[in-house]
Amino acid sequence: MAGLAVGIYLFTKSILQIPIAYLIDKVKGEKDDFWFMFIFTILISIIPLLYLIIETPLELYIVQFILGLFTAFTFPTYMAIFTRHIDKEREGMEWGLYHTLIDLMSATFAAIGGYLAFTQGFSILIITVVIISLMGSLMLLPIRKHIK
Repeated sequence: MAGLAVGIYLFTKSILQIPIAYLIDKVKGEKDDFWFMFIFTILISIIPLLYLIIETPLELYIVQFILGLFTAFTFPTYMAIFTRHIDKEREGMEWGLYHTLIDLMSATFAAIGGYLAFTQGFSILIITVVIISLMGSLMLLPIRKHIK
C-alpha cells in the first residue's frame, strides 16, 4: 500500500509538471511563478493534516494524487526562479550547495521526526510538520520584492 501511494504521488508529479512548466514559461515575468510557488507550497504544508483523518487505502491514494498535483506546481516554479537568479560562473557551486543543504536538512528532520513519532506519536509529528512547513512557506514572502 505504501509503495503504491508513493508511486501515485511520483507519477502524478512527473506527468503534470511538464505541462505546468510549459504554462509558467508561456507567461512572461516571474510574478506568476512566485504566486504559483507560494500558494501551492502553503497547500502542500497543510496536506499532512489529511493523514490524520484517512481511514481507507483509497483515501490515502487520493491524498497522494493531490500532493503530486500540488508539487507539480511548486517544483518547476521554484527551479525557474532559482535558475534565473543564480550567479553566473557559479552555477555548479550554487546548485551543489542547494542540493547539499536540502539533503542535510531532510536527513536531520527525518531523524528528529522518527524520534518524535516514536516518543510522542504520529499525530504530534504531523501537527509539528504542518507548523514548521507553514513557517517555511511564509519565509518565501521576503523574496517577492526581488521578483521581476
